[in-house]
Amino acid sequence: MIRKIPALLLALGIHMLFAQYYVDGKQHEVIQKGFPKRNALKYRYFYNKKECRDYIREVFAKSWYAKENLLKLPLLSHCDSQENLENTFVKLVMEKKLEVTLDCPIEMPATIKPRYVQKEIVLPKPPPVPEPKGECLDFKIVVEVAGNKINDGQRLSLSEDNKGRQSLQNPQAVAGEPSKHRSLVSFKKIPEEPRSVFLQVAMKGEPPLRLKLLDTATPVDEKQEKECWEHILVPLKPLGYITDALRRDQADLLPDEGWVYVFWKGKLWRELKVIKGLSFRDVRVEYYRHQRHGQLIKVNGDLRPALGMQLNTIWVPYKLNGELQQAANGVYLLFSMTQWSWDKISEFENDSAKLQQAATSVEQLTSYEQGQHFDHPTGAVGPIATALTHQVKTEEEQDLDEQAIPRISKHPKLLDRQRNTKIPAVYLKAIDKRLIMHFETDCHAPIDRNDLFELRAHDGSWQHASKPTLKTSEAVDGTQKQWIELIFHDVPEGQKLNLQQTSRVECETPFIIIKDKTYKELRRPAKTTSS
Repeated sequence: MIRKIPALLLALGIHMLFAQYYVDGKQHEVIQKGFPKRNALKYRYFYNKKECRDYIREVFAKSWYAKENLLKLPLLSHCDSQENLENTFVKLVMEKKLEVTLDCPIEMPATIKPRYVQKEIVLPKPPPVPEPKGECLDFKIVVEVAGNKINDGQRLSLSEDNKGRQSLQNPQAVAGEPSKHRSLVSFKKIPEEPRSVFLQVAMKGEPPLRLKLLDTATPVDEKQEKECWEHILVPLKPLGYITDALRRDQADLLPDEGWVYVFWKGKLWRELKVIKGLSFRDVRVEYYRHQRHGQLIKVNGDLRPALGMQLNTIWVPYKLNGELQQAANGVYLLFSMTQWSWDKISEFENDSAKLQQAATSVEQLTSYEQGQHFDHPTGAVGPIATALTHQVKTEEEQDLDEQAIPRISKHPKLLDRQRNTKIPAVYLKAIDKRLIMHFETDCHAPIDRNDLFELRAHDGSWQHASKPTLKTSEAVDGTQKQWIELIFHDVPEGQKLNLQQTSRVECETPFIIIKDKTYKELRRPAKTTSS
């Protein structure tokens, strides 16, 4: 019914909203936008103007009445030539104001064609590029540690490499060596770049203590092996001479709560507190050194707690980068019953002659490379295998007081676990120079009186203050007597000494209790009663 009305309009010569024509026996229609298409016809889509123009030219060539029918469409009726009709048709179809339908078995999709065909550009083949090689990790840094079964908390670490990687290693025994005289710390699978080497010790409640050994250690090929490496450390077991004879058979464990000072290259390197004569705890020396000279934060540098992990030995450098650590670069050890002030430390750091005279040198360690042992019959360095096993009595020979210098009867057994490690014992001067003095208290003195007692050298070169301790003893008549005990450590010999008592009460004048007495004179048993 819908198609009958357009046919009638066409018969009356009225403009139509569609035009029909046949091409190759197939029906085509051109309809204005909005006019319904026949259900049997399919839309013909055009990708571009050229395709649309080719279509209309083909229509004009194959259908003689197509032009006449197209001119009856209102949108094309004004065209006065075939060229004008062609251009307007293409324009309106591309603007979708006219639509083309035709009789075909399937709906024709839009055909995508390239706007232009680009000629293929043939580029020359680039030269072959070798595949990137992975990082070469065929190198190692080896540090030799004298002795075997060395594992007491001291480890070695390297500085970061160019990728921020760090390394931390324990010493490991060397397999296949019958002498078993050494262990090795091997940092394997590292790049070929110099690294710094540190001795690392765990600290209680603090980050690890890192003591620099080397600024630059050059890696070697991972397959390389040596009978003796360029970097060697030696673990030491400090013991103490207890008489002026400086004999090993008159030695003992170091006194508990004492201090070991290790100087390297003329500077204090390690400060360790003695724990029960067997173990040692490190102090963070450089931290307190910097704080002493700091501008913003001030701490009491003379109160330096030992917070290091308990160690059985003290590692020291023997050879670094092939250079023996001797003479000006040598290692020296000292023992003190009390912790030193920074002023005393500075005295040794500023006077190498004084340091070498007072300290114990470890230059005898050279026997390690020559004979792979430390079996010196005499000297400050000796084997730990026989240490403290042939001790002799000393009272008669040295006029010593066993109560003033207590001996540990079990000392040989305390070293049994380390006798097979083949490490050296080093004997330090630990002669007890204490003065223990007792004074009977004044019965009229206040109980809470806290006077200061100072023992001073006559020339002012040495002084030491003692905190008085009250002691109670039973007198012959059965009454109770109170005594003040004073203990002075590291008293110098050969100097005249004065003992001064200073009251904490204002306006009271200090007075001299003992005047111009030597250490030897004060060691003689005597009782002095204060007034």
